[in-house]
Amino acid sequence: MLVLNDWNSRMNRQLRCRMKFKEHGVFEIEIEDTLLRVDATGPFNDEVLKRYKWALESCILQLEGSQWSQVITLHRTSLFTPEAEKILTDTLIKRKSRGLQAGYLILEDVDFKSLVKEQLSRCYIKAGVEHQFFDSTSTAVKWITHPLNAVSMTHSAK
Repeated sequence: MLVLNDWNSRMNRQLRCRMKFKEHGVFEIEIEDTLLRVDATGPFNDEVLKRYKWALESCILQLEGSQWSQVITLHRTSLFTPEAEKILTDTLIKRKSRGLQAGYLILEDVDFKSLVKEQLSRCYIKAGVEHQFFDSTSTAVKWITHPLNAVSMTHSAK
């Protein structure tokens, strides 16, 4: 017979149990000159953001010591859990201290676009990193490669 106190203590033990969740989200990272390129499909949880943070490290080592920018292309439901949003903000702060000047965010085929923009803006603003949103890769490339835009982002990032 299960006594209520025993049942409560068993329930408390279960409630304190930490669960490991499967990663949600995928990403690819590459470097092109002084440009870090990320292609990612969400949604994103903290498990995938921890792996993302680790994967970024080897790329940033190649860029460190110079000023560099990043182009992030997001797909589908690219929302972040609150924990993942915090991890992203922390990585942006660290990237800025290691030479990141600006982030160019392409939301070409993203669901809940206004929500994704709001989340990402919050992260970039907290980190103090200049950022710009684009609806297509072609628009982003034109903007990024235009000399006046590169100069204005560099000056405003300081």
